[in-house]
Order: sequence, then C-alpha cells, then structure tokens
Amino acid sequence: MELANVVEKILKSIGFETARFTFRGGCFDLVATRRLLLLFIKTLTNIDKFTEEQAEDLKKLAKLFRASPLLVGLKTKNLELEDGVVYERFGIYAITPGTLYSMFAEGEPPLIMAERGGFYVKIDGEKLRKLREEHGYTLAELATYVGVSRKSLQRYEKGEAVVSLEVALRLEEIFDEPLVKPVDVLRAKLEDVSLGSKPESKLEREVFEELHKLGMDVVKIRRAPFNAVGKEEDEETKLLTGIDEKKTSATLKRARLVSQITEFIGSEGMFVLENARAEVISKIPVIPKRVLEDVRDVDELFEIIKELKSKS
Repeated sequence: MELANVVEKILKSIGFETARFTFRGGCFDLVATRRLLLLFIKTLTNIDKFTEEQAEDLKKLAKLFRASPLLVGLKTKNLELEDGVVYERFGIYAITPGTLYSMFAEGEPPLIMAERGGFYVKIDGEKLRKLREEHGYTLAELATYVGVSRKSLQRYEKGEAVVSLEVALRLEEIFDEPLVKPVDVLRAKLEDVSLGSKPESKLEREVFEELHKLGMDVVKIRRAPFNAVGKEEDEETKLLTGIDEKKTSATLKRARLVSQITEFIGSEGMFVLENARAEVISKIPVIPKRVLEDVRDVDELFEIIKELKSKS
C-alpha cells in the first residue's frame, strides 16, 4: 500500500479528519485535523528526497496556519528508520508511521533523536542538577562516573546540549530516576521562518503588487498548487492565490486541489489569470488581472469572490 494511504489510514483510525492531495513535487500531501491540532504532512519512502525548498514552504504554511509540519517516511539512504526515533530534514521532524501511531493512539511520544554520530536524547537539566546536589556529587565527580567532561555535564544541566543515549542511561542508572524528556515533534522551530514574497515571474510580481496595494501581506509558496498566500495584517483570513497566464488543464487541476484545501482548512482561494474571463472552477473564483487592478480594497476583493461563488 502506498505510504500516504497508510499514514492517512492511521490518522483516521485515531480520530483525525484528513484530506489527501496529489501534486508533483508538493511540500505536503496530507492535511489532518483533530480538535485544535492541524498537521501539514509530507510522506516520502526515503526522507532524503525531501528538498530544502519543500521544507521552507512547509514551514511557511505551518507558521501561517498555526499548524505542525511533519515528514513521515520509512528509510534514509539504505537504512530503515526506527520506531521511537525522531529524524530531521532541513528543520522538519521526520518519523515512521509506527511512531506516529504511538504518539497519538498510545500517548507515547518519541524520546530519541537521530543525529550525526548516533542517537541522542534531551534530559531534564534542572532535575539532573538537583539530583546531583542531593546525592552529594560535584560536577567533576559525576562527570568522571559517566565518562564525560565537567564542561559537558554543566551544559547538560543548563539544557544547552543533547546527551548521547549511553550517557543518559548511565545517569538514570546512577540516580534511579527518569531524566529523558520526550521530543515534542509537533512543536517545530518556526520563529526564524521568513515569510517572503519574492515573485518568480513578471505576472507574479504584478499580482503581488496589486495585493500589496489592497493592504495584504503576500507569502510566496513554490511547492504547492497555489503560488502564494495573501493575508491581512492581524486578520485570520488567508487567501490561497493561484496565478497563471491562461486557463489550461494544469490550471483546472490546481484549482480543484486549492478548492479541497480551502474547504478543509477554512480559508478562501482564488486564481488570477492574465487572459481569462471571470468564472468559477471547482468553487474557486477566477479573476482576470485587469479586474484585480480595479479593486479598491480587500473588502471589495472578498465581495467579488463571494459574488462569483454564489453564481456558480
């Protein structure tokens, strides 16, 4: 069975609503939601095929929609990924379907991170410091017992470094206390993600400029059925925007995908075409660029979108 089908089946079995999308080279192929949790998921048998560009777009979407980005795969190079271990590609956490199931169905988050040189864990540094002091060890004594430098142990206590699996096990054996902290796979580091809007064509630049004039921020997305996400400052409404010279079979396919996405995540969508008439494709309004140029503000744009949808 195709990996995306397996992952979707797992998610549905544990109470998620899901939507599946097939878009060549896309940064995601599954969207899943359960209560307040929203996931954008990319599935790849070999996680090494995940590109930096896909990762950047996936992080942008996660930040825009307050979602968790996730990569689910089966192997890296010629090695199978291990259940209970978290891998990483360009800042996106990667896990196996088995780990995904354990997280949500059994409430068992992964504990181990795979990095260059082996397996590592994060430990509760404050708890380690208190246990060391309660048992009367100096930094130098405990460092000698576990086979690390005094400086390394000090960094562990400050939470500044990951710990090798072997060292973590030694520490837990010495104090007979759990010290390893689970990896929060759903909390990706998105603080430094740039929501840029650099266009890739003359038409994109012109459309972005028109949206900017209306008071919208524009975020360029390369690896999705839409070209950009527009948003008003301090507003929740997002506008998935596709851009094409003219209507083609590829436009129709992209519009169908954008329609599915907007319906699932509760956003709006439109396509702006250089040469076209105003119409609706799969519930997605198509607006000629000349019409967009005459729009006075965001409210008028959304009125046009609403009116076109009502006539379809």
